[in-house]
Amino acid sequence: MAKQPHQRDLRHRLAAQAAKLMAEAGGLSYAQARDKAAKQLNCNDRRQLPDNREIEAALQSHLQLFQPQDQPSHLITLRKTALNAMRTFNQFQPQLVGPVFLGTAIQHTPISLILFSDTVEAVVLEMMERHIPYQQKEIRVDYSKQKGVQRTRLTFIAGEEQIELLILPLSDRHNLPLDLIQGRPQKGASISKVGTMLEST
Repeated sequence: MAKQPHQRDLRHRLAAQAAKLMAEAGGLSYAQARDKAAKQLNCNDRRQLPDNREIEAALQSHLQLFQPQDQPSHLITLRKTALNAMRTFNQFQPQLVGPVFLGTAIQHTPISLILFSDTVEAVVLEMMERHIPYQQKEIRVDYSKQKGVQRTRLTFIAGEEQIELLILPLSDRHNLPLDLIQGRPQKGASISKVGTMLEST
């Protein structure tokens, strides 16, 4: 059954408000921004709440409209930091994923990298040899045919930016986890592709 006009309008306003909160507050997840927007707009019907893709689209529109200069400049800084980190971990075939790759990164958005190694210890040893303080956490990642797999994520600070390293086995090189927004396998960029992206800006 098609949504009524007022329902579509409410859903659109909720997505726009969630996007505004993410862009202005920083550090909010899609779920947190969605819940805050629902509270601010007095929406108690969760069936009216926009999904991540709708909020993502609204965020892109918001950034283009309200941050046409600041956001692209910040994005370049993030991508340069990402490229330096990728070169540091070159032996693990790094891939840049997430908002910094897609171009929707905002203030406080972490840089997300995927590293490929059959042992977490190999990456940890590299961190220790380079004297990089880090935090380690086991997180759940979903795949198209397998749910709830535990993987290790290392987090550290480079300058003013937070970098997250998701460590996947070598066998996952052509089977990346699902993008939580699109619900499809993530797309990533290699060192050479990130370099090309920066050259084109």
